[in-house]
Amino acid sequence: MKGPVLNRRQFLKATAITGIAAALGSLRNTGFAQVKSAEGVTPTDTKIVKTNCRACISNCGVLAHVRNGRVVKLEGNPEYPMSKGAMCAKGLSGIQALYHPNRNKYPMIRVGKRGENKWKRISWNEAIDTIAKKLMETREKYGAETVFCSTGGGGNPAFPSISRFCNVFGTPNWFEPGCAQCYLPRTVAFGLMYGAYGLGGASQGSDTSIADSNCLEMYFPDDTPMKSLVLWGTAPAYSTPPGGGRAVAELRARGIKTVVIDPRLTPDAAKADVWLPIRPGTDVALMLAWIKYILDKKLYDAEFVMKWTNLPYLVDLKTKMLLRASESHTPATPDTFMVWDVNTNSAQPVAYPWNDSLAPALEGTFTVNGVECKTAFQLLKERAEPFTLEKAAEICWLDANKIEEAINIYANNTPGGLSLGVATDQNPNSAQAAMGGALLNLIMGNVEKPGALLQRFIYSPISPDPSDLRMFLPEEQLKKRLGSMEHKGLLQWWAAQPSAVLDAILTGNPYKPRVWIERSGNKFVTLGNSSSWLKAIEQLDFIVHMYMYPTSFSAYADILLPATEWLETDLAVLSANMLFARKAVTHLWETMNETLFWSKLAKRCGELGHENCQKAFDPKATAPESPYWDTMEECLNGTVAPLKMTWREFAEKAPIEFAPYDKWKRYYVYKQIDSHTGKPTGFNTPSKKCEAYAEGFITLGKTGKPYSPYPLPPASKDYDPLPYYLEPHESPLEGSELAKEFPLVMTNGRIPFFHHGTLRNIPWLREIYPVPEIWIHPQAAAKYGVSQGDWVNVESQRGKIKAKAWVTEGINPGVVYMERFWNPETLDNDTHGWREMNVNVLSKNDAPFNDVFGTYTLRGYLVKISRTDGPPQGVWLKPEEFKKWLPEPSDPTKEVEV
Repeated sequence: MKGPVLNRRQFLKATAITGIAAALGSLRNTGFAQVKSAEGVTPTDTKIVKTNCRACISNCGVLAHVRNGRVVKLEGNPEYPMSKGAMCAKGLSGIQALYHPNRNKYPMIRVGKRGENKWKRISWNEAIDTIAKKLMETREKYGAETVFCSTGGGGNPAFPSISRFCNVFGTPNWFEPGCAQCYLPRTVAFGLMYGAYGLGGASQGSDTSIADSNCLEMYFPDDTPMKSLVLWGTAPAYSTPPGGGRAVAELRARGIKTVVIDPRLTPDAAKADVWLPIRPGTDVALMLAWIKYILDKKLYDAEFVMKWTNLPYLVDLKTKMLLRASESHTPATPDTFMVWDVNTNSAQPVAYPWNDSLAPALEGTFTVNGVECKTAFQLLKERAEPFTLEKAAEICWLDANKIEEAINIYANNTPGGLSLGVATDQNPNSAQAAMGGALLNLIMGNVEKPGALLQRFIYSPISPDPSDLRMFLPEEQLKKRLGSMEHKGLLQWWAAQPSAVLDAILTGNPYKPRVWIERSGNKFVTLGNSSSWLKAIEQLDFIVHMYMYPTSFSAYADILLPATEWLETDLAVLSANMLFARKAVTHLWETMNETLFWSKLAKRCGELGHENCQKAFDPKATAPESPYWDTMEECLNGTVAPLKMTWREFAEKAPIEFAPYDKWKRYYVYKQIDSHTGKPTGFNTPSKKCEAYAEGFITLGKTGKPYSPYPLPPASKDYDPLPYYLEPHESPLEGSELAKEFPLVMTNGRIPFFHHGTLRNIPWLREIYPVPEIWIHPQAAAKYGVSQGDWVNVESQRGKIKAKAWVTEGINPGVVYMERFWNPETLDNDTHGWREMNVNVLSKNDAPFNDVFGTYTLRGYLVKISRTDGPPQGVWLKPEEFKKWLPEPSDPTKEVEV
């Protein structure tokens, strides 16, 4: 019997994956266990297991149909509040990913030269022992800081596991290619300005990232008075179709007005009331124009701005810090700030929360005891003043009338909200764009009212990630973290900066990293200017790669470790006011949950004499040396302990409500009275107000607070408490010599079929989207002699790749778009699959960096295009070529004991 082959139409019509059941009699020589056909199987032999997807970060609810230990069908779980029974192509590919013939099945050690892809199978004991001995040897000779780790790129990563391991081992260096390029700028900006300090914030409402399952108000369209929604650099119909994409569609169907700012005509843009196809990298200029217009026209929420933001407070122009009448020494009581009282024509202290006898001036310049001051509102207004509608239209390549129309939709249709996506995180203006997005929510008062995106609904009693507890490094080691002393925003994730790690490897300054443990997909796809890492890799002593299947990065490793797919993993999952259990429905070969791997590696280092790793396994130890675990069940028992049940009990009962819906969905939390103080709770900021004037950025740059437990030396310059516009380093504006050779602006972004660098080996998904298309406007296509379907060369200063032309009016005329891509079918070629059509061969990873986060340029750099003869050699284009990757069955196996 041949394996199933579905055409595109059949795939798109399918509501669940069933192909694996039809493939049971077809076994190729791929290392799968040989089994007999299951004769006499009846429907009652199939059990349905509630679990949760992790093909991206949305965790949508799934019903997995399992027959005789094998997963035969996936469908959505209608109990899941965000996806409501829907699944996308990524999630539906779970069976093909699970039973892929090229899965990493066993630990392997390199036997040839790096890049030759020659391997020998070894045991987990040998693998962990070999790695641990290399780590201890390196620590002894060169210091723990010369070991570094990385994660990211999709595929079910457990981010805190890596920082946890690094902290206990003693290295300050781990990084995630997104981090400063993906989400971190928003979590820090909204944390410092709205008041949620944790990783991703204290709750799901702490920022406005739809793709990260925030903006909870929008998932209940029948219960919200929301009137407008701005999608700024986010495309939920592409990034999270079953959840955020579905929710936006439902809101729109109920009459909510939408604005989309995106160079591409995404499905969300096509349905929007206004689409602004912005030039990539100019978002802050447009944000400042929105702020100017709203302030000038007095469209802001005057009462909220006056009483619940720090914009009326006076700012010392020399220090840029807020003027204080007194400093509090009680955490529950904020400092006392100064305002200019119009009634007395003098500076007056304003005790928290407010003094109705005062009439504070919002605007103006004043002298207080010889100190020249302005209100924070005045400074914001002056910062935005140059950015008229016409100026923004010129900078951003937009129509001024359309900008005005978009602003009025947002400002005149409240309550509402502005959601920021990853696009604004991917250039050196990242921190400032996040600040601008936060400001536009705050000045409109779209905070904790019904219909607003920023909410503090009741928090989950448990942290969904079992390894979310961080252990602090000693002060001397923290200060060795590469890049994060200058870019202190990275400290929120306790991460290093990738470019600083790369530079240290190449120069040996301030020291030379030597061992790399990488747990994610394809670093050559997710790292900017990926070719620049080749010389660094050549200089490393030892490289470990852990993933579900081999990628381009695997070719350069010394040891390969097989990680579990999401259908093999257990994890607590949070959605709205409900807790779900992702349950392992099978286990294959010798794959291991990465959370367990990091624990076992730390334990082995302790057995080899690492003092802190020994403490980590001391059952009498207390924080910060919290114990690790020997099994995932032990780990997960700790996760759900606050619920007073074991993991098995929780998995059996889930989903469960941790709060009744009407109690969970609470509003105006800042107005609730604190029983200890008798005053309103306020916000989780030093002032207990929304800090629209983000003084916290100054403190962060100077000291590392609130993220560092130790006082740190200041960055080379103070961080600015207000957003400012920075023209992209590779500018296409007139007079640019570079733009004469490279006239087009490159951007990237997601499409519905892949998440970061994952799933390019899934046959059905590659049948839909076999190669990356470069979107080109008809004007640009005509100018450069390109027609629909042509193969083109795409070049930047850093490299050249190929792509297939998609000529469309759904792109800004001066912009081209490509999805990052790699080709697993050419892994054995000299290219290792990452050089043919990978847009990050072209991107930029050197200075200038964002001052707060060290963000480099993944979007908004210059390229040129030209026709070429055909596709890269060896890439697959036809559906039948992908038959080699169709799933084949394997019996479940026991968990590996190490």
